[in-house]
Amino acid sequence: MKLRKYSMLILLALSLGACKKNILQLPNPNAPTPGASLATEGGIDAFAQGIYEKFIAYENGDGDLNFFQLQWMIESNMGDENFSPYSNWGGRYPMNIATITLPAPFNTVVPNPSGYATQLDILKSENTRTAGDGNSIQWEWDVFYYINAQANTLLASLNDPALVLSGDAATKKKLLQAWAYYWKGYCYSKLGSMYIAALLDDSPDSTSKGLTSNIYVINTTVLADANNNFNQALALFSSINEDADYDATFEAIVPTFNENTKIITPAMWVRQIHTFEARNYLANHKVASMAASDWTMILNEADSGMVAGDNTLVWGMTPGDVNDLSGGAFHPFEFINVSNGLSFVSERLIQDFQPGDARFTKNFGPYPGGSVVNVRSRGIQFGTRYIPTYIENGGAFATNEQMGWLPIAPTYEENALMMAEANIYLGNISTGQSLIDQVRAYQNAGLPPAASHGATLDSAVAQLHSERRIGLYDRGVAWYDARRWGVTAAASAGGGRANANVLVPGSLIGGGSTPATILPCFLNYDFVDYWDVPANELSFNTPGANSAPVAN
Repeated sequence: MKLRKYSMLILLALSLGACKKNILQLPNPNAPTPGASLATEGGIDAFAQGIYEKFIAYENGDGDLNFFQLQWMIESNMGDENFSPYSNWGGRYPMNIATITLPAPFNTVVPNPSGYATQLDILKSENTRTAGDGNSIQWEWDVFYYINAQANTLLASLNDPALVLSGDAATKKKLLQAWAYYWKGYCYSKLGSMYIAALLDDSPDSTSKGLTSNIYVINTTVLADANNNFNQALALFSSINEDADYDATFEAIVPTFNENTKIITPAMWVRQIHTFEARNYLANHKVASMAASDWTMILNEADSGMVAGDNTLVWGMTPGDVNDLSGGAFHPFEFINVSNGLSFVSERLIQDFQPGDARFTKNFGPYPGGSVVNVRSRGIQFGTRYIPTYIENGGAFATNEQMGWLPIAPTYEENALMMAEANIYLGNISTGQSLIDQVRAYQNAGLPPAASHGATLDSAVAQLHSERRIGLYDRGVAWYDARRWGVTAAASAGGGRANANVLVPGSLIGGGSTPATILPCFLNYDFVDYWDVPANELSFNTPGANSAPVAN
């Protein structure tokens, strides 16, 4: 990445309130090298916490935005667990479903009203620098290169012989190094799972030593590098033990509003990395083409993964959104409340709840004031009768009072459900169903055993799909699942979702005073599997010879 575009890589190293910005301001942001403050324990800890500060960046015309939240919202939209009907930050464009076919006796084929035939068409039309914040695909690219650059400089700073750490210095240093490698693995996991190609950037200033170039590599290479970084973190975590100095450093590098007292122990980190690597493999392989060896690989990785009670990275808020990462509303739990109304829960998510699931009763209720229908006539998929119940009222996925924590890394439930899916496809159906039941019990779903629905492959897969949709709601995997299950492929390629609930406007089914009605429709998503490289990058970093393709 060339710094003409990425001037945002000024490494401010905020501690998010524990120190002033200028304390860790690097002397030359265009060629950042660790300043004197990074040779102190307080400075290096604050810089490590500055990973989170990179969630937020300045966008011309919008000011500071939480890019991490925007990419989270857009992926959730594409997974059709939530939706955003607005053009703000290009939020609605990636969820432009190609066509929705109403059931008999209507049989009407309703195209998306954007004027473009497919999601790829509209994304390409907006993938320009002149589109500004309407370019949906820029946020994910930007935020994870910002975070990656912060991690690069942290690693370089930890090798400074002038750095002095108190107490158990070896443990502290290894934790900080592992923290940096973990986040690099996180960044490359996201980039490799979303873009057709990307850059490998392991240089603190993104230019020195030729470590970053204009050679774009295919996404599978990016994912391999994600796992390489995870494995370096894993080796470090495996070599240390939790002690008081470990805990103190962990609390110093995680913001207080992100539950920094729920320590992720070295053993928990090791298990989480195994789960993340299993996710990377699963998310980027189509089920239809997976062989027994693929499922065995998933099972072997997840078998060393997270267990019930493991802590993970979460993202919270502070009262009044003061000095946190929300920017006033930029958190999934706030985007979806009535006051902001920028995200809504999808009817297709509600449809996936099975009768008697206590998680529905606890977490969802009627939308205040009535249903939301075809907002601004931008697509009939943009309609819902429901809203998540606020956390302050006993729910888990929305708030009007800045409450709750969102997992932003793998969890025990995800690991168990990967093992369940692998077992089911390997023919161990009863084992897979038992794992589904364990997750439901862990989340107090109150459902009968999964086996009660039958022991066939199809019935077990249906239960698995339902449970991943519900049990992993708003955890950053819905898009990966829809893609790998083939749901978001074009109908002509066997994709789409039949009998999908859509709140159809009355004007399409009778006119006059006909109310909007839930009908089982066929959704032809026709989404592209991996995005093009954003023009925001390509305008300043033209692909060199031997680069992988950067566009579909």
